[in-house]
Amino acid sequence: MIRNLGEKYSPLYFLAALGFGGMSVFFFMAFMHITPHPETPMPTFESITAAYVDGDGFMRTVIVIGYVGMMAALIMHLALLAWNFREFGLFRQTETYRALKSTNAEVTLMAIPLTLGMTINGAFVASLALIPGLWGIIQSLMPFALLAYGTVGLVALVIMTNYLRRIIAGGFSFEANGGLNQLIAAFAFSMVAVGFAAPAAMGTDTLVVLTGVWGSILFGIISLILFGVFLVAGIMSIMRYGLALPNSATLWLAVPVLTLWAITVLRDRHGMQTLIDAGPAGPQDHPGSSVGLMLFLSFIILTQVAFLGLGFVVMRANGFFRTFVLGREVTSPVAFTLVCPGVGLAVLSMFFINVGLIQNGLVEKFSATYYGLLLIPAIIATVTLWLALTLFRNQLSTASRFGREQAAAAREGALIEA
Repeated sequence: MIRNLGEKYSPLYFLAALGFGGMSVFFFMAFMHITPHPETPMPTFESITAAYVDGDGFMRTVIVIGYVGMMAALIMHLALLAWNFREFGLFRQTETYRALKSTNAEVTLMAIPLTLGMTINGAFVASLALIPGLWGIIQSLMPFALLAYGTVGLVALVIMTNYLRRIIAGGFSFEANGGLNQLIAAFAFSMVAVGFAAPAAMGTDTLVVLTGVWGSILFGIISLILFGVFLVAGIMSIMRYGLALPNSATLWLAVPVLTLWAITVLRDRHGMQTLIDAGPAGPQDHPGSSVGLMLFLSFIILTQVAFLGLGFVVMRANGFFRTFVLGREVTSPVAFTLVCPGVGLAVLSMFFINVGLIQNGLVEKFSATYYGLLLIPAIIATVTLWLALTLFRNQLSTASRFGREQAAAAREGALIEA
């Protein structure tokens, strides 16, 4: 991996870590939606191992792939996270960093809390799948989860407040925007919102659930407002000044945001059921899903497909894939934006199949139709994983032109010092 980028670094390289973190969560979805876990709302080490012992060939294959994929993706995520913090520390000492804080590119700093939110999420689900007996103490960990996401949310608020204070005073350039780059701000706050919704869904303490629901609503609303404002601003910029070729990938940024909003709704729904059970009427019978929920998920997924279709047509026409994905001669950190939409669509597809179709009795689990439907997220995830690895090789490895130039510069610097 290339090192010491200095002024050539961009905070958007955090998205490389984000993509692999999202892939680790997708592999956990195999445990979540395929393996049985009737005693707990989330799969645990105990439920997964029991499913392996009692399961057929398909179940065992899914579990093995889930563990291997989850761990490999999480290790890549943590390695890239450490690399990013090292490079960002060097970048902060440059004039380019100070210049960044006076331009539209300041919004790229939101990639930091966005990625940290994914780190918490990935570490949590991996712990559930790997640590025996963790569910027995899970409720005592819920306040720490709220504190962790609250800290990430505070970092995001500080970055965004400074940015908004400046652009509201007249510092935003529509001409220099050239895409939907600014949606990364909505993406970051939606990650915080879905994080708060996790304790809301899994907590049993009323205060924990309420705090989770309130936190997810607060940051979800912030995300929604920023999404609306910056989507319009981005479209205005594109229509007036055109789409900058390196920013073409940002046309897909709405896809992961929509996934996080949908999962936030699903988690808060479970939290509200917990609060109802704690009321005067006592525990109630709650349906696992509804036709209304299925239609909601359908709306979200079809909206994602619309954004993906539009972006694909544009990027295929302007040569973005050929230049920034398949080629090694030109690099752009914005290209790593492409990984998150694939992860988002694959993850939400798993929820749609299980919560939208199976729990409404529209598809029978482990039927031929079910296996056919599972091919959809599997194919999406396979292409996304290939994309993440390709971008890593072509943009951050020493095999890229960028990497060769950095290595040559390092050797030249060493010779001068000698």
